[in-house]
Amino acid sequence: MSETKTAAKRKIMELLASRDHSEQELRSKLRLKFADDEGGAEAIDEAISFANEKNWLGDPSEHASRLADTLHRRNKGICYINNYLSEKGLPQIETDSALEMEKAMTVVMNKFDEDYKFSQEDKARVGRLLTSRGFDSETVRKVIYEKL
Repeated sequence: MSETKTAAKRKIMELLASRDHSEQELRSKLRLKFADDEGGAEAIDEAISFANEKNWLGDPSEHASRLADTLHRRNKGICYINNYLSEKGLPQIETDSALEMEKAMTVVMNKFDEDYKFSQEDKARVGRLLTSRGFDSETVRKVIYEKL
């Protein structure tokens, strides 16, 4: 076995020991390290298949749901979460409108007092804030027109 193939397998083990990675993430990180080496592409493919054989990559939908749970706890909106997952090469998750509404209200209440009187300008600020946090337009509209 060539040194490049061994190094690629070792690098995958290091990466997966620190946290879960999707196959797309592993490929891009390995490409940065081994693209210039002779037989680099072959070594990357072999290392990925080695990790799949050992079942180190796991189910992409499980990985996506764990990442989504972490982002939900950080009060990120569904648009942000699904965009993040697609960047990682993972499947998107379904939206739960009640959870989205709860997270959006948490974001707003962290920014404003509970008995704050919202003006039109404040409602526009809230809309921009929620949009920047990745909430979909329906949730933003419901928060502004129904909850505030």
